[in-house]
Amino acid sequence: MKPLSLTFLFLICIILIGCIDFNAKGRSEVSESLELNLWNEKNSETDKLQALSVDQNKTEKTPVKNNWIELFNGKDLTGWKEADYAGRGNIKIKNGEIHIENGLVITGVTFTNKVILPKTNYEIEYEAKKINGTDFFGLLTFPVGDSHASLVTGGWGGAVTGISSINSMDASENDTTVYLKFSKDQWYKFRLRITPENISVWMTPKEHLIPLNATVASIVKAYQDEAAQTGTQLSTEAAEKALRKLNPDLDKNIPARDTIYFPGEAQIIDEPIKDKVINMRVGEIELSAPLGFATFQSYGVIRNVRLRNLK
Repeated sequence: MKPLSLTFLFLICIILIGCIDFNAKGRSEVSESLELNLWNEKNSETDKLQALSVDQNKTEKTPVKNNWIELFNGKDLTGWKEADYAGRGNIKIKNGEIHIENGLVITGVTFTNKVILPKTNYEIEYEAKKINGTDFFGLLTFPVGDSHASLVTGGWGGAVTGISSINSMDASENDTTVYLKFSKDQWYKFRLRITPENISVWMTPKEHLIPLNATVASIVKAYQDEAAQTGTQLSTEAAEKALRKLNPDLDKNIPARDTIYFPGEAQIIDEPIKDKVINMRVGEIELSAPLGFATFQSYGVIRNVRLRNLK
């Protein structure tokens, strides 16, 4: 009986050792398999992110000059699209400009490269001119924090300029409302600065009101004096030439006490926005978000659109 018992115990030990070894190997293989799968999943996600990054770099590349990012290449609508306004007019690219022709109501283009658009602490600059029409010709919609607003240029019959909307009030009825003269075929440069505390807008050229009993000579002298304050000395001939370039009907404007333009930039809007509700006017104009230009029954031209982040 003893030899049989010893043999039986020996067989049981061999079986137990085999099970232990099998379980260890199994756990090791399962562990390696899990680790491999997890690594493959992580690697797959990394590849996706890298591919996305490459795709974005490929499609979102934009020229940068002196910290300014050029948003319009002057050749085509790359980075832009026609806004789907009902009854919209034609959009054409000519001579490095975006021509937004008259529509039944609103016509415009919307920027599609959302990756480079900041929400605040930035400036955007563009030039616009009116070919025809009696309403806004270069309205710009832009980001303000998590919302958007619009700079209306020459709305409500051609003169109202301001921000829509602040505390649900349009550009025609809030504190940003200004009345400006916009002549046809005249280029205007607008520069907007957006910060968490303020919306500021500058325009070039700047308006100059004709005082009573003014003459060409007195207006020229006024411009010389203004230029001298910025350190620029102008002869009478040079000053008059600059004024006549901006105001072809200067001889008629002065007796009529019409508004004329002086060369240079002037701030037209300086609006604190902290604790105020900033949003867009409800309606079709929302198609211009996050960034876009639009006209209302007018033919407007846009060029030199650029953006820069503020430090």
